[in-house]
Amino acid sequence: MSIKPSRVTPHPPSYVGHPLPWERVGFASPRSKKSALSLGERVALPPLRESRVRGLFWVMWLRSVSTLRRLAWFLLTCFVVPTPSFAGSLRIGVLGLFHPVELTVRPAPHTALLIKGEGVAEASEMTIEDGGEAGLRVEDGRVLCVSGELMLTAAAIRATSRQGGPAAFILSVPGKIAREYHGSLEVSVREGRLVPVAIVDLEVAVASAVAAESPPGAPLEALKAQAIVTRSYYLAAPRHAGYDFCDTTHCQFLREPPSADSPALAAALGTRGFVLTYRGRVLPALFSGSCGGRTRSLRDAGMAPQEYPYYSVICNYCLRHAPRWKAVLTLADNLDLLSGAPTEAQRLRIDRELGWGMIPGNNYELNVAGETLVVQGRGQGHGIGLCQQGAAGMAAEGKSFQEILEYYYPNTALSSAESATLSLRSLPELYQNKEQ
Repeated sequence: MSIKPSRVTPHPPSYVGHPLPWERVGFASPRSKKSALSLGERVALPPLRESRVRGLFWVMWLRSVSTLRRLAWFLLTCFVVPTPSFAGSLRIGVLGLFHPVELTVRPAPHTALLIKGEGVAEASEMTIEDGGEAGLRVEDGRVLCVSGELMLTAAAIRATSRQGGPAAFILSVPGKIAREYHGSLEVSVREGRLVPVAIVDLEVAVASAVAAESPPGAPLEALKAQAIVTRSYYLAAPRHAGYDFCDTTHCQFLREPPSADSPALAAALGTRGFVLTYRGRVLPALFSGSCGGRTRSLRDAGMAPQEYPYYSVICNYCLRHAPRWKAVLTLADNLDLLSGAPTEAQRLRIDRELGWGMIPGNNYELNVAGETLVVQGRGQGHGIGLCQQGAAGMAAEGKSFQEILEYYYPNTALSSAESATLSLRSLPELYQNKEQ
């Protein structure tokens, strides 16, 4: 693996037309006893490293821990580490597993949401203040948005900050799940159901996915490797029509943004702008939880060959520590398992029929016992590309994220996304559900 000697040149983020999230309310410094600034007031400071950044803003010590973490997140993602010129936003379909027909959205504490209707002739909008919420449901094939006495109906609605930029908001499926996002929200109707899409900054998505996908307690170098894999996957090619990715294992888990002191955020910011490339193109890097002792190539998993073959490598850590499992199946219904080497299609077929996790991984042995088929294996997931358990083991032994990526993705390069060729074609449907 070759590593580009030059690092990504940072550029300040552009928030022309609307202030940064913490400009809406005056805040005092966490270590200062001075009073908070008045609304809209700014403090002029000397230029920082010749950048176009002209000022910094005091931050008040908030009693709410969650609000303080949210503010620190804004500072880190929007200011402290400026956005590279290549970075953009991702459209991620969220909460789709619940097939929602009703949603509730509300602004995070100390913020407000501006909701606008799209696809309507006349101007249609409402503002949801701190403490308020809006209910969304389907009516005559359109989105009905109701908040108190306010109501609007549109083909789709879009929720942003009051200035039209990113906002912190909580989206929920009533009685089932509530999740916080930072970005903007679009909701439309498809086949009688609401389709919520979160438009989030690339690096926010990377940090969120790393926090959701990585095993607990993984060392920082393993998380850095995961961050580069995640970013590469996002930048290589979209996978859905109507939005780029979903928030499930079909694409990558996406949960709430991690806290400001999260190792996942440190890993994302520490590798900001870097991707894996193969022959100059960004690699839609695959990964799994535990390979069971050896990673698999696409051919091993019964998948059609792609530009990058995903070489099979020995994973010493998983040879010693991979989780072991056992499943008992009906022989008559699973004769295809005896026809050759295990394939990902077979594993997913069984999981769909008998429940996800019935066959956790592709590293297994078969034994026939009367009318039953006993499957004994180790590891979790398809076993292609990065092995998360193995990467954590390598990091614990002192290996760097560069060494981890070089081992699991032979013949690839670590490059800046600015210099890589981004793929414009869709990622092939290697399988229906990329279960980790």
